[in-house]
Amino acid sequence: MQKILTTACAIVALGTTACDPASADASTTGADKAAISPAAAANPDTAPAKTAAAPKPAEGYDWAMRIDEEERTRPAILAYEMNDTDAQPLHFSCEEGGARIFAGIDDGPDSLSAITLTSGDQTLEIGGKTGHAEMPTFTSNEIAGSSPFFNAFAANGWLRMRADGKTTDMAGTSVGAKAVTEFVTHCNRPYSEQG
Repeated sequence: MQKILTTACAIVALGTTACDPASADASTTGADKAAISPAAAANPDTAPAKTAAAPKPAEGYDWAMRIDEEERTRPAILAYEMNDTDAQPLHFSCEEGGARIFAGIDDGPDSLSAITLTSGDQTLEIGGKTGHAEMPTFTSNEIAGSSPFFNAFAANGWLRMRADGKTTDMAGTSVGAKAVTEFVTHCNRPYSEQG
């Protein structure tokens, strides 16, 4: 069952929104709700989910995929990043054909324990934990590679993340959207198709 989130938000910077759940009220429009979290209505079995509008790519950012060819399991990382910098608000990792994906946020909030991801009409709430080796690093619990969210993400090439009261849009160029599709395929590829 998907959770309905209704909050009042203000745009802070490129693709980022600061939200205050306490200030949300009945004046929030349907369009606002779809932009914040396109979760299903109170009864997801009878009410259709709202589809979030696709955001535009943030200047300089794109999705990029890297595969470690040295490892037998060919682990891959898909990161939303600014080229030639360490700026990376979110990344995913998996092993080839493992059908398990993990989300990660480096240098994020100290006590982050969950994030919400939306792409199109699919919303995924993921728990996890934050470690503090060199910097706060959030690692999600295991996510099924075949989840409806990842199918939508592969088809759309963008997502909207809500973490620690902030919403961040992460849309790719056509090159980035292709990297998203390749990553999801890599994570879910049946063993017989592996090289």
